[in-house]
Amino acid sequence: MPAVPRKAAEKARGISRRQVLRWGILGGSLALIPLSVPGCGDDGEAVVPERGRELAAFLGDDELATLRAVIETVLPIDGNTTRLYDGIERYIQRLLSDVPSMDHPGAIFAGGPFSNRNPFPDVEHGKASDVFPRNDFEHFVPLTRLQLLGWRARLLGSETVDEFDFNASVLGPVVGLRNQYRSGLQALDELGHATFARSFSSLGADERQVVIQRANPDFVALVIGHAIEALFSVPEYGGNPGGLGWQFIGYDGDSQPLGYAIFDRSSNSYRERSDKPTSTADPNETFSPFPAEIANLLRLLTRLAGSPRFP
Repeated sequence: MPAVPRKAAEKARGISRRQVLRWGILGGSLALIPLSVPGCGDDGEAVVPERGRELAAFLGDDELATLRAVIETVLPIDGNTTRLYDGIERYIQRLLSDVPSMDHPGAIFAGGPFSNRNPFPDVEHGKASDVFPRNDFEHFVPLTRLQLLGWRARLLGSETVDEFDFNASVLGPVVGLRNQYRSGLQALDELGHATFARSFSSLGADERQVVIQRANPDFVALVIGHAIEALFSVPEYGGNPGGLGWQFIGYDGDSQPLGYAIFDRSSNSYRERSDKPTSTADPNETFSPFPAEIANLLRLLTRLAGSPRFP
């Protein structure tokens, strides 16, 4: 994939460190919503997710076109990135569409401990076996009652959750992600019409940059945060198809249950994988700089986090 052009990367400097911190604030504010780690706290009986349920898509075609244009604008990577952008779009659509309820708890927390991307080790001989585990990442963790309420508030807004009254009265209402996306995408289209007499998705690259610079920075930061989640989370959440996002940064993905050092019962010792040794030189590894496409993606993400453009 060709490198990110310097001009495009310079334009992408319009997102600041403070905005990136806001992603953390958005996530950190969820601590104020009744979310809890599975198995922690006396918060009621778990609600088991239903697999294979068809979701009603939240974003319509026009909204998806605008969202896609935003993603391509804030992550302007040249080359064959269709699958990458498809994954980000799919991740956000799924996030907004999968609203958990008592009847349909949704696919919120991927399970574990293993995917099926690596086999079990053959400990009798200290090598990889040809037996793979089932992909437990596809079997989502049941939600506790508090997690269910918290996710509903996060997606639909605190006004939809009666049990959230106390938090809302003390901390203020939580605007749901659905409302944030619907209003944010609509505002971008209106800004596109006001500036260039066309919808945002119909604008050229330079025109989109002009509109993005004038858009609500909180909404732009929200999309960027979710785009990065989609790029580097496990593929079972809908983004990062085939580990493509991991490949861009040179990450192998989840290595278990195989690992990198395999116990060998015949010698009562560990054997390092020859392709991924843990302490000796890797014959397949070079210490040359990142390939251009990886280096430019990392540089772009760093600039998004470090620009002083927005106070």
